[in-house]
Amino acid sequence: MPEFRPRRSCRVALSVPIRVFGTDYRGVFFTEDTVTVVVNLHGAKIRMTHQLLPDQEILLFSHPTRQDALFRVVSKVGGSDHQYTYWGVENLEPKRNIWGVHFPELQAADQLAVRVVLQCPTCSTRESLWVDEALLTAFQEQGGLPRGCLTCKTSGVWKLLPFQEV
Repeated sequence: MPEFRPRRSCRVALSVPIRVFGTDYRGVFFTEDTVTVVVNLHGAKIRMTHQLLPDQEILLFSHPTRQDALFRVVSKVGGSDHQYTYWGVENLEPKRNIWGVHFPELQAADQLAVRVVLQCPTCSTRESLWVDEALLTAFQEQGGLPRGCLTCKTSGVWKLLPFQEV
């Protein structure tokens, strides 16, 4: 069983368009345009069509910031759908924030969860929540979370927004 390592920075749900340069599990060089699912200062969860190997190094280029950094593939994470696999990657240059976002201070809940920002479809009230990876995947697949709003007293599908502190 793998040893538990405490998180060093807060994870936030953020879909960042990236370009990945590396070699696949067969040793064939590839370039793939894809997105992140979750990011933090020390790594990310990325969606790929290529199969990777743990411990290999890949270069990630963030389109919004036009910055790149070297990452190490940690492991395949979560389930695979028919088209994509998901990979946990560690930033080998963590002082370089290639995501272009301010990460909130690490809190106890960040050890087991991912921070998301949701918005009410009626009144645009925003809430920051901690969710587990399974719920985050469901949000992304369904386009949001059905819930009621305490501000406008209506129900609807709250949309997942790019992370920002509220």
